[in-house]
Amino acid sequence: MKIRNREKTESLRFDDISYFRYTDREEEHGRGEAVITEGRSRRIIRDYPHICRVFRLGEGVRRYFGRGPFYAEEKLDGYNIRIVRHRGRLLAVTRGGIICPFTTEWAEFWRAGYRFDEFFNERPMASLCAEIMGDSPYNSKRYEFVPPGLSFFCFDIMNSDGTFLPVEEKYSVFSRLGFPCVPRLGRFTADDMDSLRSIVLDLNSRGREGLVLKSPESGRAIKFVTAESDLADLELFMMYYYDIEPGFYSSRILRVTLFAQEFGLDQGEYAGRLGSAIMTGYGGLRDYEGSFEKFTVYAHSPRSWELIKRVILKHADIVDEEPSPENVNGVPLYRILFRRKHRKSSQRFREIITGHEE
Repeated sequence: MKIRNREKTESLRFDDISYFRYTDREEEHGRGEAVITEGRSRRIIRDYPHICRVFRLGEGVRRYFGRGPFYAEEKLDGYNIRIVRHRGRLLAVTRGGIICPFTTEWAEFWRAGYRFDEFFNERPMASLCAEIMGDSPYNSKRYEFVPPGLSFFCFDIMNSDGTFLPVEEKYSVFSRLGFPCVPRLGRFTADDMDSLRSIVLDLNSRGREGLVLKSPESGRAIKFVTAESDLADLELFMMYYYDIEPGFYSSRILRVTLFAQEFGLDQGEYAGRLGSAIMTGYGGLRDYEGSFEKFTVYAHSPRSWELIKRVILKHADIVDEEPSPENVNGVPLYRILFRRKHRKSSQRFREIITGHEE
């Protein structure tokens, strides 16, 4: 395996494992692909492909699936992990291709309660694709239905060549092994749009993230997000405006508008909701100290926290770190409260509120 453009790779190490990841697409290698190197041998962990988001559900279904069938699954708002077994060890690889020490430690904890080894005995080179929810260092947004710590919800099984098990086959595997998985919402065609619309409105009423729609062979997939999820994101992330790509905000404003139109919702109400999300989101500017995002994480050892902290510090400042031992449902853990400082926003908002020019 020859690396043609080393500027698109990053060499890393996790314990005694040397590997590199692709930080950008390079011909047949996708961004987030990880390659474990051992002498002359290499193990490739394929990247998880980008799933296109559609802004209108009805048109998206017709465009991507035509009159054919597709499966609907709930889209959960956590972070994407590929769990693999390498030389007997479970490794959790992030969407960006980094072996995450924090999630890897949790995967080893889950190993005792779930039949991971049976799965990997059957499919030794497969990746178990899961959404990680709960108290994480990657996503400060959490839902009440998950307990303290981390929880995983499987949504795909990736073969070593980057292809996926067909939907019904993966459902059979998940059921047989008792793996938690994302909620299954059914099998549909374009003729079932009324039923699908009802499901979306129910998710929206409960503030849930949205849908992922997949072809039976898992070869095509699209995602659709609810207006309530977009409004929550706008409110939560306004204080980090200068650290996040502007399209994050403009796309959500557009999606809320189109959602209200497509589903026949009160546009005046949602116009007010949009304004409220922005005004409330900027509420912290009243007595501004800085753009700090609050996190709670639960680690099984101080070492895993120190390792993941090194990863975070490459991109952000950590302030007010408060670790303490805690027993959660009979499991001894370390709870760490910390705030992540968004550097550009902290500087620019401070300039703005002290009278500096635009």
